[in-house]
Amino acid sequence: MINIFIISHSEIANSFAYCLEHVLGKRVDNLVILPVKKTEEPDAILVKAQEIVKKQLEKYDGIIILTDIFGATPSNIACKLVQPDVVEVVSGLNLSMLLRAISYSSSTIKECVAKSVEGGINGIIHMGGN
Repeated sequence: MINIFIISHSEIANSFAYCLEHVLGKRVDNLVILPVKKTEEPDAILVKAQEIVKKQLEKYDGIIILTDIFGATPSNIACKLVQPDVVEVVSGLNLSMLLRAISYSSSTIKECVAKSVEGGINGIIHMGGN
């Protein structure tokens, strides 16, 4: 089983967790969030994130970290946690991506990453206009 770990700006992490529970109708055990507040120092956030990764790797086969914006503080912190094929990072978080990550979390980390990215991309649809 793969752990899904959201590191994102402030309340975005909480909102995604809430939305996921709303859509699925239940709490998801393999989801962990780390909201990043603008008043927090990146080094302190990194220490928290490292502790979470260490704890989750005791229970899970791997971790996929989802972040909101590439190049922002949450993404930069997540990149420091990468361990190829054990801890992977995907940025550009949207609800379709998160649903795919959870849905495929019982597969391999490579498949879960691929399905998460695919879900994120396929979840973006222009529905009108010229």
